[in-house]
Amino acid sequence: MKKLVIILCLTLFAPLINAKEYTVNLVTTGANNQSMVFEPGYIKIEKGDTINFVPSDVTHNAESFSAPTGGAFKTPLNGKATKVKFDKEGVYLYKCLPHAVMGMLGVVQVGKAVNLDQVKKAWKDFKGTVAINKERMDGYLAEVK
Repeated sequence: MKKLVIILCLTLFAPLINAKEYTVNLVTTGANNQSMVFEPGYIKIEKGDTINFVPSDVTHNAESFSAPTGGAFKTPLNGKATKVKFDKEGVYLYKCLPHAVMGMLGVVQVGKAVNLDQVKKAWKDFKGTVAINKERMDGYLAEVK
């Protein structure tokens, strides 16, 4: 009985113990002098992991425009770091609301890309609203496996 309880506890709490935290910086000028970028623009994490979105100032946020069902997120425009836990497997496309037109876009892949067709359609529909740096998202999506 004792072994069963230990196995059950390990099974239930292992994802919490192994969960990791990552940082995505929301910056006006990136490390390679690109303007209006998320660093990194593409990140792959596991279900249960957290991303700390850290804006360089109050003009940046991160909000999904395509996400697995029940996985949408939005950080505030307040200049403060915001942690988002990702519990839904799939691919998330997100933008900085004020700077999406300038190509300030990103991709989070959580585990397997179970919604890749949905995401590709969402990007195709959204792409027309982006004036510059569209190739960023195309490059990020090419990294999704």
